[in-house]
Amino acid sequence: MVDDGKGKTQNRYQRIAEKIFFDRYQAGRTVLPFLRTDLESAAEELGVALPKNLGDVVYALRYRIEMPKRIRDTQTGEKEWVIQGAGRAKYEFRLVTVNRIKPNPHLLTIKIPDATPEIINAYAFSDEQALLAKVRYNRLIDLFLGLPTFSLQNHLRTTVKGVGQIEIDEIYVGIDKKGRQFVIPVQAKGGNDQLEGSKRGRICYVAGKNFQISFVGRYPPNSS
Repeated sequence: MVDDGKGKTQNRYQRIAEKIFFDRYQAGRTVLPFLRTDLESAAEELGVALPKNLGDVVYALRYRIEMPKRIRDTQTGEKEWVIQGAGRAKYEFRLVTVNRIKPNPHLLTIKIPDATPEIINAYAFSDEQALLAKVRYNRLIDLFLGLPTFSLQNHLRTTVKGVGQIEIDEIYVGIDKKGRQFVIPVQAKGGNDQLEGSKRGRICYVAGKNFQISFVGRYPPNSS
């Protein structure tokens, strides 16, 4: 690990991201494309070991850890750098409006009894899996939307042109009292992981495409 200039140490993922970023960065640019193979090249030049799963580098920088300070120092106003998919084995740093999905502490908390079976809590493999189980067993989607819903599929993976692979944690279907049917994509993050607001349009588009439902909203998926 190396110092980031503020007494904090960077992990190997941040060092790799910083090198790839500044090899391409020029003032005024808002999109910096790079390839999956650039992760390997950057790691080799820096002399750091890569994980067996290269995708973990991108995932960590999206959801688990901060961008390096030098990258954050180039941000302006209410903008932040994020990493988005741009096709198969293609990515891009993109400067977008800050849009993190976080709980609002000022909203009223609705308390409900926890109906999750204890054995599910005991054997859940991850925070994310445990969270999805709690949502399912406590009918939280039903309570939030005000209509009966049913879990259809877990971990739907598909490839979107110009974006690459996208995974939706769980798909629900529902129906209201007028007979209208709904497809509800659900994303969950556990521990210190954060949900990225710019992913909403992409997962809604994927759900609509797979279930022949019109998607109303801003698209293409790389839009901020």
